[in-house]
Amino acid sequence: MQNPFPSSNSQNLVESSSINMDILTQLQDSIDSIRASPKTQQEHIQDICKKAKQIELLIDALPGINHSEAEQVEILKSLDQELKVVNEEYIKAVQDAESLLKQIKETIRIISKDQSIEMG
Repeated sequence: MQNPFPSSNSQNLVESSSINMDILTQLQDSIDSIRASPKTQQEHIQDICKKAKQIELLIDALPGINHSEAEQVEILKSLDQELKVVNEEYIKAVQDAESLLKQIKETIRIISKDQSIEMG
């Protein structure tokens, strides 16, 4: 008589049942931890309400929630213009810093050359 469950199928069955048992074990552990929790149902309800209020505050703090679409577009245009100005200032500051660095390097080179002439 031939085995109705070839070894590959029986191995798949074992792996599948092993995975299911792992899931069941995790579920049971979760249930047990809830039962062992010292918090009362009232404390859980208070925690949930507190989290809901925190979420509401975060949502209210999101930009644009209290503005119309047109107002949001104007805010974005203003921010874009401000970004352009700040970016130009940044580029100018970098150029100034590079210029100063060149001057410092040149000054150090001159001082070094003068020192070597005096020593030599």
